[in-house]
Amino acid sequence: MLDEFAIAAMSEAIAALREANDPAVPDLEHTIRTHRIGIFKQRAILGAAGIIV
Repeated sequence: MLDEFAIAAMSEAIAALREANDPAVPDLEHTIRTHRIGIFKQRAILGAAGIIV
């Protein structure tokens, strides 16, 4: 749950950076996508093991 809040906060910050035409935005977006994928994989593995997240 904390990961989702952190991702939401980072996404809002990236929106502001995007408006300012910051060149780091694509790298930050890629990092967030990678983190989200990791969360989905973790949930799938724990769910398959019968652990409710």
